[in-house]
Amino acid sequence: MGTPLDIDLDALDVPELERLRDAINRRILQKRRTKGLTLPELLRLFEETKAVLAEHHLEWRSLERWQWMDGEIKFWLNPVDQESYRAGWYSIDDLIAWVYNEGPIVIHPKTEDDDDLDDEWDTRNNVAIRWLPDSETHTVSN
Repeated sequence: MGTPLDIDLDALDVPELERLRDAINRRILQKRRTKGLTLPELLRLFEETKAVLAEHHLEWRSLERWQWMDGEIKFWLNPVDQESYRAGWYSIDDLIAWVYNEGPIVIHPKTEDDDDLDDEWDTRNNVAIRWLPDSETHTVSN
């Protein structure tokens, strides 16, 4: 075990205490094992993960549904900021990675090296999607 830390909590102001709390919560999540958990253990970890996500101001419209898929429990995420984060079914490890702004939930900006086709098409659940620029609007007429 490491050397004990001497931290004078009374000397810290609110922003410093919040940064310390956030760092501790991130580290605890990182050290947790997520494979082989029973469903009650996984759901407890899920609740803890949601609390840490909220502390980091990562907001969602939906993050309550879960189901068994692809050999593991996955959770439905519908993030508020859909320009930065993807909606979809994610594992607990994906949600934990989101705390670190990593993993499949995070939308990374395209680079010049990306294939031109990737700029127009994306695949979600084996369905090709073409993303239209915000300025384009379409109406359906009868």
